[in-house]
Amino acid sequence: MKKKSSLRRFLTNIYLHAFFNRLMMLSPLYAIFMQEHGMTDMQLSFLFILLSVGTFCMQIPTTWLMNLIGQKNTVIVGQLAKAAAFALWLMVPNFWGFAVGMFIWGIQYAAHNVAYESIIYEGLRARRNHGIYARVLGTRYNFSAVGAALSSCGSLLLLLGLDYAAITYISIAVLGLSIFFIARVKLPAHSDSHRTKRKARFMTVFKTGTRICMRTPCIFLMMVLTLVVSNICYLDDYISPIGIEIGLPLAFVGIAQFFIMGCTILGQTFAYRFKSVPDWILYTTICVAGLSYVMFSIFYSVSGLWLLGLGYVLFAGIYVLLYSRFQDFLPTSYRSVILSLYSIGDNMIYVITCLLVGLGGSMGSWRISVLLLGAILVATGLWALLVIRDKCALAHNPSLRPVKTLRPASDDMI
Repeated sequence: MKKKSSLRRFLTNIYLHAFFNRLMMLSPLYAIFMQEHGMTDMQLSFLFILLSVGTFCMQIPTTWLMNLIGQKNTVIVGQLAKAAAFALWLMVPNFWGFAVGMFIWGIQYAAHNVAYESIIYEGLRARRNHGIYARVLGTRYNFSAVGAALSSCGSLLLLLGLDYAAITYISIAVLGLSIFFIARVKLPAHSDSHRTKRKARFMTVFKTGTRICMRTPCIFLMMVLTLVVSNICYLDDYISPIGIEIGLPLAFVGIAQFFIMGCTILGQTFAYRFKSVPDWILYTTICVAGLSYVMFSIFYSVSGLWLLGLGYVLFAGIYVLLYSRFQDFLPTSYRSVILSLYSIGDNMIYVITCLLVGLGGSMGSWRISVLLLGAILVATGLWALLVIRDKCALAHNPSLRPVKTLRPASDDMI
């Protein structure tokens, strides 16, 4: 009973932190606020890319910080950086204020990509509940998705007489709730001892972790596959202009956003039920989901929107399963390092995805962008079927776990 109670408290705090982290009332307003203060469309796009650049640049320093002050404290520092970014936009509403704020926000993304993910995985493993990780991952994404969906109501606060400044203060207060719940998370007792041993030898650990990642086929291949699939399928920021282009009235464009969000939640919710499917089925599903994007680009209309929704359902589930399997391969002592490399790759491929979508749009229609991304996803699934195949079937053959044979040192030696 005590074990179940500990797990329940742990998951409650994890889920509520995820919810309040994404409950950002500024979400539907800050881009408009920036444009009202003179930002052109090109400058706005540059600011979005700068967020990824900030995450990329701060990833290694954030990992070093985590080894110095611990996982939980690093997440808290990231949340404070996010709050500082919101405050800076309000105090310095010009290009440089927005740019510095976006870069600072990248600290929070960097911290979450490493420290928060490590807290979840290691927390479950310490409580001997590693087997439910895929399910927890899907539920956590759903809490984040619900928070993001409710954030779209932030613009309604204007009808209540609140201005941008007041909504900024509310968003910062909500971030305070996210800090409260992550601070309540109880970490494994051994985490502090590992941190003490690692903090003085960060560069050694980082170099060794990088070498493990590059030289362990299953870690490297699953990382690349997960990164490509999770980013190339990402069209969230373009759903509204796509909706307008296929004929949705401006007043009903939000319906497309909620439809896509619902499809994402559906895929994440039931992904864990398929955690033991053979790899070839998972890779074939990538091809099928990619084809749904291609078909949507062909039947480019409101009635064909269900094809894009199908792709979102499949890719949301695929991502949960791929990321779960990727985590299974990581050695504990080098998890933070490899997750840092993952985050760097995530931001690089996201920027490439934005450029690909922009390329398609510049050719006359977002339909070309969807077609291009769908074709890349189909090719990715075929590559996985031909190259990865069943080499990394960890769920079905634990003896294939690469870190058992290729780890250069035990946890106690770091």
